[in-house]
Amino acid sequence: MNPVSDYLSNRKLAKIQRQVANTLSGWAEPHGHGKMADNGSVGNVDVDIDGLVKIAITPKRAHCPCCLINVANLRLALLEKKGITSVHIEVVGVPAAERWTRTINNA
Repeated sequence: MNPVSDYLSNRKLAKIQRQVANTLSGWAEPHGHGKMADNGSVGNVDVDIDGLVKIAITPKRAHCPCCLINVANLRLALLEKKGITSVHIEVVGVPAAERWTRTINNA
């Protein structure tokens, strides 16, 4: 790559990262535990230059339909952002996390 394309790629990645950070910092947990980014619900967040976003989330209440819907809506909100092409949310730290993950990512 040349310096100009490197610069543009870095700007694009930074923009996507800001959009993800802004969305997560403003996203409330449905049971009054504050913002998801502040209450320990959000784990690793990976963003790449192609707009692929991967987020690890631990819902505050295992098996709560409100939490499931909330995280699915977060995924859909992120997909609406310019430059984000794919969002995969990995649910961790709750029983049957793989079922949560499959349900959220198929919404």
